[in-house]
Formats: sequence, structure tokens, C-alpha cells
Amino acid sequence: MGFVISIIGFFKLIIRNFILLIFFIFSPNSFALETFEIYEKLNNSTVRINIWENYGTENAEVVFGGSGIVFNKYRDTYFILTNAHVVLSQYCLIDSDDDFCVDRVWDGSKSIMVDTTDSSYEYLVADEDFVFWDDLDLAVIALDGSEYGKIDNFEMLEIGGPFLPLVQVYSAGFPYVVGNLKNYRDLFFDACVINAGIFDEEGLLALDNYSIVHDCTISGGMSGGPLVTEDGKLLAVNGLIGQPILEQGYLGAITSADYDNLNYAFAIHIYDLYLRVLLTDSGNFNPQSKFYNFLPRLALEEHQELYDFLLKDSGGDRRRLDRMFK
Repeated sequence: MGFVISIIGFFKLIIRNFILLIFFIFSPNSFALETFEIYEKLNNSTVRINIWENYGTENAEVVFGGSGIVFNKYRDTYFILTNAHVVLSQYCLIDSDDDFCVDRVWDGSKSIMVDTTDSSYEYLVADEDFVFWDDLDLAVIALDGSEYGKIDNFEMLEIGGPFLPLVQVYSAGFPYVVGNLKNYRDLFFDACVINAGIFDEEGLLALDNYSIVHDCTISGGMSGGPLVTEDGKLLAVNGLIGQPILEQGYLGAITSADYDNLNYAFAIHIYDLYLRVLLTDSGNFNPQSKFYNFLPRLALEEHQELYDFLLKDSGGDRRRLDRMFK
């Protein structure tokens, strides 16, 4: 009798769990559905950026790579947001310790290629197809759809608002990790929380103006990838990870170690891009430039705090400010 009761109880448990599973799968407010929607947004808006050596030949290989974010579209042109070091480091346009690097020399043997998660199309990026900022590790790539017979239907990420510590965020990118060490790297995802915001001058200087601290797993190749909020809106651009600080003594013995920042990653708040554009006096933003319309307009209600800050404290170009919020 006790055995029969146990069997009945077991099947009741199975049926109850099955009903709960069906509820969570089909409930419009379930975490599983919400996670899948965020996965789709990240999958459709995150692109792979490869630096190829001898592209199109038998000896072609990827020598450096990162990630990018489909940020805006104006007419036939898609704009990809990424880190400046992704497109510049292999071309010696920023500081480099490489003895073979000649400052500001374009290496004709290398090619920047943007492609999708399924590698269905690849897009060549020339040196005139991107802009960057010397003191902010961000760059924007322009992909002119009129130059291609076919261009992917990228999904643009909307811009998120202010952030607080402990809010849930999600990241994506194409890392160089074991099992993914190939020319066409797979897209990896992670979920984590914001740990802190760095706003003091000394801290920003030490972090090269990266201001958002989070605990998503970020690896080489994920630079330039998105950090999005729970509603799938772009909050920041990943690009920096903490490293352990080790001091070694005689015969390599470790005499001291600092692991305080080992588990943290850093991202550039998307608002920093708007502020930098507002304060930049550059020909790249004149009406004849292909980059003039790369910056998505902000929703006034959602971004009132940023609007007030720029209006009162930036001292930037009011016409450009008005264009950003109209």
C-alpha cells in the first residue's frame, strides 16, 4: 500500500512540475520568455569585427578581433558602435608597444571586416569608414548599403536610461576562449549585475574613462560588445577587464598580489558618447559627412536627466544638442 501511495505521489509531482513548466514557457511575463527576447535582440544587433591578414588569399587569417553594436540606420547606411582599440590597435593609430608599429601608418596587408553571427555576409571597412575619439575608447563604423548588392537586416538597439548598482544587465560578444579560437568566432552571452559607477576624476583617469563596473564575464574579442538592461536597451559598451597585480621575488616567487579587480569588467556609459559628440568640434559632424546622422535621437521623457545635464553644464553646441533631442 505504501508503495502504491509513493508511486501516486511521484506521478503527482511529475504532473505538477509539467504544468508549471508549461506555465512558465507560455506565460507572457515569464523569465524564460523575457530572456529569449533579450537573446534575440543581442543576437540580431551584435556583429563580429575581424582584422584579417591577407584577406581573400590562401594565407588569410584573423590576427585580431572584437565585437560591435548595430547602433543606428540613416537612409542606406548602418552605423556600428565599437571600441576605438578594436579598429585602431592593429593599424598603429593609437599608442602601441609593438616595435614593428609605425605611428599612423595604414597597413595595406590587413583588412577590417564586419560580419554577422551566421557569417552570411562580410563588409569591408576602409580607413575613411570610421571615426573615433582620442580620449574615449569608442569608434563608429559606417556601412553604406548602396555599396552592397545585399546587406543584412540588422536590428538597432534602443538607448537605455540611467543605471543603479545591482540592476540586472546582459552582455554579448565574440570572445577568444578555448573552443572558440577560430576565425569566425561564436557569439557568447552572459547575465550579471551592475556593481558600481566610477565618477571621480582619479578613478576615471585610471580606467581610461570607463565608468560602469559589472561582473559579466568579458574576454578578449568581446571588446565593443553591448551591455543592455532587462528591457533590452543599450546601456554601455564593454571593452576593459580587471587584471591581477602580481609582484614576484627571487626565482619567480610571488611576494604580493592584488586581486581586488580580477572579477570585474568595465564598460563605457552610452551617455558619454552623446556628451563627447556635443563637445567635439570636428568636420566629421558637418551635414556633408557620412557620420552626421549616426547618433540616434534620444527620447526626451526617458532621457530628461541627460538633457538637463547637457543643457546646463556642457557648454556645447546648442544646435547639435537640439538635433539630438528632437
